Amino acid sequence: MNQIVEATVDRVLSLQCEGQTVEVKAARCGTPKLYETLSSFANQTDGGIIICGIDEGEGFAPVGVFDPQGLQRDIVDQCKEMTPELRPIFALTERDGAVIVGAVIQGLPMGQRPAYRTTAGITKGSYIRAGDQDIHMSPQELYEIESFKNGIRSDRTIPEGSSANLLDDAKTAAFVSAAQKNRMRLSERSPREVLALTGVAIEGKPTLAGIMTLGDYPQQEYPNLCLTAVAVAGTSISQDDAGNRFLDNKTMDGTIDEIVEDTMAFVARNTKTRSVITGAIRKDVPQYPERAIREIVTNSLMHRDYGPYNNGTPTRLTIFSDRIECSNPGGIYGGQSVEELGISNMQTRNPTLVSILEIQGVAENRHSGIPVIRDECERAGLLPPVFEDRRGEFRVTVYGDTSVREKENEGEPLSEEAVVAFCRIPRSREEVAEHFDTSKAYVASYYLNPMADRGLLLRTLPDKPRSKNQRYVATRRG
Repeated sequence: MNQIVEATVDRVLSLQCEGQTVEVKAARCGTPKLYETLSSFANQTDGGIIICGIDEGEGFAPVGVFDPQGLQRDIVDQCKEMTPELRPIFALTERDGAVIVGAVIQGLPMGQRPAYRTTAGITKGSYIRAGDQDIHMSPQELYEIESFKNGIRSDRTIPEGSSANLLDDAKTAAFVSAAQKNRMRLSERSPREVLALTGVAIEGKPTLAGIMTLGDYPQQEYPNLCLTAVAVAGTSISQDDAGNRFLDNKTMDGTIDEIVEDTMAFVARNTKTRSVITGAIRKDVPQYPERAIREIVTNSLMHRDYGPYNNGTPTRLTIFSDRIECSNPGGIYGGQSVEELGISNMQTRNPTLVSILEIQGVAENRHSGIPVIRDECERAGLLPPVFEDRRGEFRVTVYGDTSVREKENEGEPLSEEAVVAFCRIPRSREEVAEHFDTSKAYVASYYLNPMADRGLLLRTLPDKPRSKNQRYVATRRG
């Protein structure tokens, strides 16, 4: 623990900034109130470190704490005022004769969140970290935690007025036949039993999962459970000279399988193809690998949040000149991190919906979607896809041909604005240094790392900051 605190102090002094997992307090005249930071650090997977004895107001100068022993007791007392009670781990270090105290707050598993100041109550006392700020948890974020803890399954909810006539007869018959064929224990069950056992209907009334997969027109009950797709001319959404914002704009409705197919047609219509000649055979290859885009779209509809705070929000897909972005309501379920995607056996937000889609052949419940997306992008010679979990929204970005943008950006002077513009697609330290005609060490120390810590850039491998495969990409804040 001492090494972690030492390294954190060195980083703060070098970069002169806080961050997602670092909070700095002067604490020269006593112990500050830390309840908000204690809550926000405990409510994120990576936890955080509170550094006392560095004064941000004096340019992050080491000023030391008044009473290191008393400070630790006071922080422990504040942790006892939290629900659940927190257990800080302390380490001391010294800089320029000043004693600095580091308090490590470990992140709680989702089942123990939210951490909040007991006297403030769960609504007013729960915080989440956003960059270097502690902000109140939204009702949506609190609901997601409670849903996880209490096993609430939004995909099994039944809308008011639900009845069997909401389902499409042909789709339902095909599903029952597939379920009886592919699920051994359903082979001799009646159609009504199959629908009940698979969660399509409960007591004869279709569930949200049943309506979204087998419904005659799901948007009759859920008008905004659709996908909105737009294509724009440039790298951002803006109006052209004629006042047009979009080259193409369409809302995909129907059941999930229909939404997927319509979205794939939209992508094909609004992206390029290139010709590849192998021997005497000429083949048209799409700008973006079809299988990767299909996985992204399917996953966004399958794993999105269908709870009461989000069932009025559509999934969104935007095609820019240099990339495709797909975002859905609801972050990663269960408190896991982006780094665990495609590696850990992660929990599923909508298991009934996933199971129905698997029987239909629309999706696979094998946790293979993320590896497929990565592999398909690599096979197509594209940059690695970027996955972001950003406060109630999950977004995937896939980048296309970048040669034109690279030529447009050549010869720019080095500045944060120029780095953000150049890093609209993921860039390595080498690429940024070469583009701005400077050294890797300089650009990493004075631009890439500080900008990533301040939320202007995103590391594509956040758990491996020194990796040779590390890339930096501009965030929405950037």
